[in-house]
Amino acid sequence: MDEIKFGVVGYGSIAQKHIKLIKTKYPKSDIKILIHKKNNKFNNRLNFFHKEKLFFKNKFDFIFLCNPCTKHVEYLEKSIKYKVKNIFVEKPISDNLKKIEKFRKKYPKYKNKILVGYVLLFNELFTKTLSLIQKDKIGTIISANVVCNSNFKNWRKNKKYYRTVSANKKLGGGVLNELSHELNYAIKLFGPIQKVYSKIKYQSNKKIDVETEAQIYCSTKNKIDLGIFINFLSNKEERYCEIVGTKGKLLLDFKNKKIILGNNKTYNIYKNPMYKKQLNFFLNKSKNKSKITLEKFNNSLETVKLIEAIKISGSKKKIVRVN
Repeated sequence: MDEIKFGVVGYGSIAQKHIKLIKTKYPKSDIKILIHKKNNKFNNRLNFFHKEKLFFKNKFDFIFLCNPCTKHVEYLEKSIKYKVKNIFVEKPISDNLKKIEKFRKKYPKYKNKILVGYVLLFNELFTKTLSLIQKDKIGTIISANVVCNSNFKNWRKNKKYYRTVSANKKLGGGVLNELSHELNYAIKLFGPIQKVYSKIKYQSNKKIDVETEAQIYCSTKNKIDLGIFINFLSNKEERYCEIVGTKGKLLLDFKNKKIILGNNKTYNIYKNPMYKKQLNFFLNKSKNKSKITLEKFNNSLETVKLIEAIKISGSKKKIVRVN
């Protein structure tokens, strides 16, 4: 496995995280990186490419697409063209529903070979919560609130905030794409979302041309009243999910690394190598890998559909069905 060939498209913070993990797991691995801007500050020990044809001639075993989501579908197709069999693409899978639907229909056999980077699904707090729900610890779910407040200006310390992907519409920025983790795990926990009503807010800042906050009210196929509240220009740092069931309540608190079940049961999970677990799942062969990858691909597609419905609802100020 040490001689495995890795390709990485992009060299932002998330790409560097994946590269570090690969180097830790496979010190002798061969990693090639495709970037579109020449920069002398790059690490000379890594192999950088500026021309796509030369990059893809390396015949990669695994590829990581860590470029802006506006380019994801384009590079998914290029990866398939150059016969890369294992593709990892960062979330969201696309900023454009029509593009990803067209891709899905054009390449139906690849859906179980593409892993979308919704890393919270590998978080032990999340998997424990899912297990507690499946074991009927809180009964039938009645309602839930998903909350994430953060400030994207603090995410990338070495870059001016208004030059980051997060702040730029043309690069697929905005709170709905950047915090789509919340939308994705809500679909996993509570089932398909059928209708949404949303309020979307923008910052009066010419350097930020994207939505910065969304209040989303959902009804699910399982008749759960679901609220999703995300803000990436907040003064608070919090990430949690409150669930109310017929047998009791559950609080999933990512920030404080704990789950509170009812009034007296607390699960503390401090060690949580979710990125490592995600990488291991992508690289290793397992019995149900194809089935699980397909499920994650379909959920990522549902996430794009949900984002589109949220945007339409916010602009038209009405309830919208999620197609």
